[in-house]
Amino acid sequence: MRQKTFRAAATLATLTLLAACADARLDKLALGISKDSVAALIGDTPHRNNAYLTAGKQWEVQFFARSTTAAKDSVPWRKMSPVVFIDGKTVGWGWGWWSGASKKQKIAMPK
Repeated sequence: MRQKTFRAAATLATLTLLAACADARLDKLALGISKDSVAALIGDTPHRNNAYLTAGKQWEVQFFARSTTAAKDSVPWRKMSPVVFIDGKTVGWGWGWWSGASKKQKIAMPK
């Protein structure tokens, strides 16, 4: 019984944290759109790019800063919003999606 209560509380805390970190610009995205379309919808260029070759597919994660920053400025990972592409098409976005996908593909997450 205690374990179920703890799990429920942990899940609620995680969802609350993710909601607080949400980037409203991500609501404009759709599956299958190109990298150029993502940048146009978000209204910014990615602050960082990471590429991975796994399971025979080219994965690319573009990280968009949540606030206006210069390209040379350092931005902590969790202050950015990830958008994930496979072979150039959008397959998911946000930390919740990227955390799950990276675990399945055994891709190390930034700290």
